[in-house]
Amino acid sequence: MSSVFKHLQNRSLAHVMRFNLKPQHFPESVSDHSYFVAYIVSILCHLLGKQSGHTVDKQKALEMALVHDMEEMFSGDIVTPFKHYSTEMEKAIAKVNKEMIGEVFADLPKELAAHYVALWNEEGAGETIEAQMVKVADKLSLIAKCAEEVRVGNEFFQEIYEQGIKFLEQYDKPWWQKIKAQILP
Repeated sequence: MSSVFKHLQNRSLAHVMRFNLKPQHFPESVSDHSYFVAYIVSILCHLLGKQSGHTVDKQKALEMALVHDMEEMFSGDIVTPFKHYSTEMEKAIAKVNKEMIGEVFADLPKELAAHYVALWNEEGAGETIEAQMVKVADKLSLIAKCAEEVRVGNEFFQEIYEQGIKFLEQYDKPWWQKIKAQILP
């Protein structure tokens, strides 16, 4: 079996559940979430290009969205209170993720693996407009998941929903300021 074929057979992110400590009406896997992040990125790219003439590498942003949580293939979805317990905890998790991300793509040809690792690192740094779009799309996906749960009476997600909205209202990147009124409630 070719290593690429072996890589394509790995669907573990479809089985890694998000919010695994919260009761949910609609369980969501990491791969479900990544799909919605990529879809939202495509919408953001369109709105931004139409609104302001900003140049965004849409393919790069979409690929970045697809790989932004790939480390969870090994770590699972680490719950927020644990992940953000302390600066030391955040640094330790980031260090392990950075060391492990290469393993996610190890079955791919070296240049392709390096490409995906570079996209993952760029998204984590959050400095480029594409990485920032993934961050916003990640929050919008989170908000949508929370809204879905709250609509059916699951109040466990209300606070997370409100925190996500607050984050996006305060997110100060110039490109986001140009389109956020079209997106936020």
